[in-house]
Amino acid sequence: MPITTPGPSADYVGSAACESCHADAYTRWKASLHIQMTRPVAEATLLGDFSRDARFTAHGRSYEFGMRQGKPFVTMRAAGRAAETHSVDYTLGSKRFQGYLSTLPDGRMYVLPVFWHVEAKRWLDWKETTPIPDGAHDMKQIWNVNCFNCHATNLERGYVAASATYKTSWTELGIGCEACHGPGRAHVALMKAWEQDPTSIPTYSSRADNRQLSDTLKIFSPRSAAPRRTFDTCGYCHGNKRNLFTDFAAGDRYEDHAVPFLLSEPLPEFDAQGEFWPDGRPNRFNRTQALTLSGCFKAGAVTCTSCHLAHGTANNPFSLKVDVSTGRTGDVLCTQCHQGPADAGAAGEPQSPLARVTSRAPDAFESTRPWTDAELARHSFHKADSEGSRCINCHMSDVNWRLLMRRRDHTFQSPVPETTAAFGVPNACTTCHDEQTPEWAATQMDAWWGDGARRTKSATLAATMYGAGTGDAATVPALASLAVDRSQGAVIRASAIEYIARLAGARVLDTTPAASQTSTERGRQVAPRGPRDGKVEPRVFGALLGAASDPEPMVRAAAVRTLGSLDQRDERVLAVLMARLVDDTRVVRMRAAESLLALDVSTAPGRAGEALARAQQDLAASLRSFPESAPMQATLAWLHAQRGEDAEAARVVEAALALDPTAARPYVIRGVLAARAGRFSEALASWKAARERDPATPNIDRMIDEATRRLAAPPR
Repeated sequence: MPITTPGPSADYVGSAACESCHADAYTRWKASLHIQMTRPVAEATLLGDFSRDARFTAHGRSYEFGMRQGKPFVTMRAAGRAAETHSVDYTLGSKRFQGYLSTLPDGRMYVLPVFWHVEAKRWLDWKETTPIPDGAHDMKQIWNVNCFNCHATNLERGYVAASATYKTSWTELGIGCEACHGPGRAHVALMKAWEQDPTSIPTYSSRADNRQLSDTLKIFSPRSAAPRRTFDTCGYCHGNKRNLFTDFAAGDRYEDHAVPFLLSEPLPEFDAQGEFWPDGRPNRFNRTQALTLSGCFKAGAVTCTSCHLAHGTANNPFSLKVDVSTGRTGDVLCTQCHQGPADAGAAGEPQSPLARVTSRAPDAFESTRPWTDAELARHSFHKADSEGSRCINCHMSDVNWRLLMRRRDHTFQSPVPETTAAFGVPNACTTCHDEQTPEWAATQMDAWWGDGARRTKSATLAATMYGAGTGDAATVPALASLAVDRSQGAVIRASAIEYIARLAGARVLDTTPAASQTSTERGRQVAPRGPRDGKVEPRVFGALLGAASDPEPMVRAAAVRTLGSLDQRDERVLAVLMARLVDDTRVVRMRAAESLLALDVSTAPGRAGEALARAQQDLAASLRSFPESAPMQATLAWLHAQRGEDAEAARVVEAALALDPTAARPYVIRGVLAARAGRFSEALASWKAARERDPATPNIDRMIDEATRRLAAPPR
């Protein structure tokens, strides 16, 4: 079966097509931050100071700003480098920071490393928000590589392999209507047909609980979709992720296209902290991974639109249904689900669980009844009208500290002062009572709520993750327990699995895109302290096998990839991987095919072989989605080679070599193809080239010896 890859969708019509029927939503969207995400400079509100005398110096770099023929430009200087002058072609954002894009000669759209701080009205160097080195460096964030699928609508990167250039196109810049509702051509055609023939309109319910409304209207309706489906649409852009495919459309399942960044991501070279606190909460961006750790999300009872309005609102800067900045108004965001106990009494009396409402319209409140003063005081042990009784002040404390601002926690977790004492994780109690210690807060919580067991569990989790991040192999048994503990969030379970792989010394399956969203490099791995033979003890191995059947796709994907990377050949591994070839999630299927390829399994008899071939199609589609990535093209070449498609393998491996002549793996594959054809001189030269580039290439000496022996043998 030949490997094919589907082309991009042509079914987007642009937001202007929505205005005539949805005038109110269109007007609110036009005034929202979504549409301002990326704008041509001629259409944008330019916030930065581009006056002729504007100068800025920081971290070994200097910047000069100005206008040339009515267009802004930036000149950048660093010691040991020639000055670079870039015109500003597009603006990026406008709420907290405004960035600027410049189109390079090869079509890459360069995010210039200087930003305008909107509130402070000053320039800032990229290092103030992103861990990068001082002075001159070669790190660049490229918009149509790193940010392409979230800052524009229906963007096609347009990489041209023959010239190594980009011809990027889009339906519209910024987050248009179809970014959140999906391609609109079929919906527009349907509405026109209904308008022309009203008798063709079927009977249907427009209620928010009609899960079939999207299918009826041929457009994704977040208002009526299942909470997880709406979350996936929002989360795909509002959380940092590793893209594995590039064809996401609103309403799609997240894990059919990407996997989220995890706690286990290797730390960038210049970042000692990473993107997460050790308890799993994000610390730099307000990532959607946080919401997945909340009890509300795990119960399937909340999604982004439970609180936020995607079309925006003039009432507050957070696009919330109500203004949370004054008085008790904001509490209704929580009490629409968490109703007060019916038997509320005096503060300090034992509490019964809160009632939970599990059905509500995303654009309305199920209940707007506020808690009584007695209920609030009894729950919070603070006066009802005090800041200590506001829901967000205890359950959404400021935990995102690393972007020159404070942003609130979306795990809704109650405070854990113990993690403050051990790891510096902020907690609500001592954030407010900043004259007190975490130990004081823990004592007070014991007296009021008696929730020491909950806090101990959270602190133990943080200690395990912190230890794993430092390379402590002694954490592996605890990680195995976390991997199968379904009371933990999926992000925690998947992170535990990835840490196990690294600490065991598992092989790296080299198919990761060269650049992932919001990242600038793969980063460094922390060397584990302990044995590193690519194997794990039986209990840990059993946990990985079990995790491959986890209900969450991101956990299954992590387990499948780890099982394929361990040097633990076992029939149970093959059985699990073959079973996941028919997983209902595309990322899991392609990870299973990837792992089987790493284990030299490329064919199978009967229906198993048919399932493997289909999953290999998924893997190939993923690899072909990133034609500018040398590692991914090398893996694609190996996939073709293992399937006996040597001519296509030879073509793709040459593309990989053209992308990165310093990589060893394409030379290995080129040598294998030559040896199969009996061209042992070519094979020997390729394998020697691989060894020169990486002497640690697996089995390279044995391959060179075999080619040498074949060449020395007398002809038959």
